[in-house]
Amino acid sequence: MLRSVRVSRSFVLGLTLLLALAGCSNMPTAPVTPSDTSAGSSGTAPSQVLSLLGGGTSTTDSKTVAIGLLGGVVSAGDFTVVFPPGALLTPAAVTVTQPDLAHSTVQLSISPASANRFLVPVLLTANARKMDRSLVAVSCISYYNPSTGKWEDLASTVNLLGLTVSTPLSHFSTYRVSSDGKAGW
Repeated sequence: MLRSVRVSRSFVLGLTLLLALAGCSNMPTAPVTPSDTSAGSSGTAPSQVLSLLGGGTSTTDSKTVAIGLLGGVVSAGDFTVVFPPGALLTPAAVTVTQPDLAHSTVQLSISPASANRFLVPVLLTANARKMDRSLVAVSCISYYNPSTGKWEDLASTVNLLGLTVSTPLSHFSTYRVSSDGKAGW
């Protein structure tokens, strides 16, 4: 027997809204393209900043993207953050900033601050092409612990073929690629 199914208007409206929001977000399955650090294409103007590593000024690359329940990708400079679906329960503005393109440090921030604990770990990946090839295999991503004022190494995955270093994150902070306790490039 064939039975007809009644669907409520609110269900259809909610589903339509969800699909519209998903269509306006960056999906984590989208192809990752190399980031262009020029001011004209990234939409952010270069500025001079003082990095955590001390000294020098250089250009910076920063990008802010709205990420929702379905996840997304944010890339700036040599760093990419991938949010899997379900990492956030509410939409948030995610900013990835590489303050000095000559150094392997990235600042990750999220607004509202209450969203800075993820239900599913997000993946931070650093492009390590600028790093000395002999150090890539023993490199990792470190996190700056503001309470101790020290860098702490995180369990990281190194891709020697793609020259990348990745680690899962449960929250945002300041991170860097390091090898033997020192910044990578």
